[in-house]
Amino acid sequence: MRRRRKERDLAADRPYRALEESLGWTFQDAGLLEQALTHRSYCAEHAGTESNERLEFFGDAVLGLVVTDYVYREFGMFSEGDLAKLRASVVNSEALADVAAAVGVGEALRLGKG
Repeated sequence: MRRRRKERDLAADRPYRALEESLGWTFQDAGLLEQALTHRSYCAEHAGTESNERLEFFGDAVLGLVVTDYVYREFGMFSEGDLAKLRASVVNSEALADVAAAVGVGEALRLGKG
């Protein structure tokens, strides 16, 4: 069973609060945010903790859809191949890592010691 954190607990947790401030967004479900920031290496060291892998799977699909919609609407004159290349340039690990670093995701991640 996933442990739910109360909103006031989240506010007291500096890395989460800093991430919210950086994003300009307050998360209503602190437990879901905590799960989203939990790597499987952390779960291996903390029994009963749920990793972010299922949320990552879902998020990848949502991000792909949002970016596809945007490039399709904004660059409709491009060929399908060029649209795919443009989408791939946005939805890639290096570009996403840069965005994550810029908003401070790294400080809030829960990683295992290994």
